[in-house]
Amino acid sequence: MEIKSYKCYNEKNELENDPKILIKIQYGRMNSVIKYLAEFKSEFVEEYIQHLKNRIKKAIQSIEKKEGMYDFLDLEEKFDFLDNYQELKKLTKEFTLKHLNPIKTKEEDPSIYLVLGFNRAIAFERLSYHRVKSFVELLGKEDGIKLYTKILTQIQKDMKKGYQESDDVSITKNRENSIESWCKIGLCDFTYGVLDEHMDIYRFDKCFTHEVLKDFNDPDIAYYASCYQGDLPTRNDGLIICMRRTQTLHHGDFCDELYWDSRIHKDPEQPSLEFTRKLGRK
Repeated sequence: MEIKSYKCYNEKNELENDPKILIKIQYGRMNSVIKYLAEFKSEFVEEYIQHLKNRIKKAIQSIEKKEGMYDFLDLEEKFDFLDNYQELKKLTKEFTLKHLNPIKTKEEDPSIYLVLGFNRAIAFERLSYHRVKSFVELLGKEDGIKLYTKILTQIQKDMKKGYQESDDVSITKNRENSIESWCKIGLCDFTYGVLDEHMDIYRFDKCFTHEVLKDFNDPDIAYYASCYQGDLPTRNDGLIICMRRTQTLHHGDFCDELYWDSRIHKDPEQPSLEFTRKLGRK
């Protein structure tokens, strides 16, 4: 069996980013949560928005903004639900920019900023944490997660609309693209094993997603705010390359992810945690 390990984790890795694009993504995610919250529990929207605003305000109070580094007008794009809550929209932008903490602009293109990939993960994962935590603090853990799951499932379905994998997709191409992306970002330390021509197993030993949330000391909510979307029952619907895992770094000493080609394997058995733990280790 082919086995290979990568030590790509790098909190100091600099990436080129347009902050306006990142803010647009944050606005879109916030807009989607409000949209489906209004659809599933309309009477709860105002209370939730106020609670979330308070959490975000508290989170950014102690972070100093770099004056002049990203003074640009707000986006022209309209967000049908978020635009009804301008204070939350402003806080979303401020939260994102303060956590991105851009290093400098690119000389040949001032709209592009150098940003640590780790800081980008902080901005996205922590804002998601606050969204989920507000559900739980207001409704209780069971009901809060139940409502969030309903919202997240619908968002996932929306994200899949119009998406179609190329017929020539393969586990090999998926592996190559993933490794290139993860290492470019500095995202994680990991080992993979080729189980057969159409199936790979990965062990992630360190990852931004876990590292930027672990200081909350709240592994359950950290998991729901980040990795949970990949574990929803609908995650693999309609996909050729499927993924399954049995634990993440939020609750274990590694994350195990099995990828397979659903044209060949219908419901493959997950390697045991002990097998994955020993992968690539003498």
